[in-house]
Amino acid sequence: MLTDEDGHHFDPHIVWVETGGTVTWTNENGSHTTTAYDPEFDQPLRIPETADPWDSGMISEDGVTFKWEFEVDGVYDYYCIPHDYRAMIGTVIVGDPDPHNQPGLAEPQDELPEEARDLFERLNEQANEALDHDH
Repeated sequence: MLTDEDGHHFDPHIVWVETGGTVTWTNENGSHTTTAYDPEFDQPLRIPETADPWDSGMISEDGVTFKWEFEVDGVYDYYCIPHDYRAMIGTVIVGDPDPHNQPGLAEPQDELPEEARDLFERLNEQANEALDHDH
């Protein structure tokens, strides 16, 4: 998680882990969250329906980490609460999911900020290409 001259970012934007794998987010600088797109956080569902949503809470100190274990195969989209409007979003692919009927690969919902919708279209394309090569 970082802020630089290009804006606010998760780097990399897409990661792929095995089922039961853990993703660790590290705050490089700035104040950020990593939060699942889920109705629990007043957002559209963009994680598998049976998966638990996460929210790191605000992380403002450099070097602080947040870890989450992903138990359900699927495509998970997440965002930074204070930088959602600037499309600070990312995707986690877990296991070997069927790319069909994945909330995280759905057409970006209209209630998402325009910059986020545009980036999701690009991330969805990259994720679909990766999954197509795997199947």
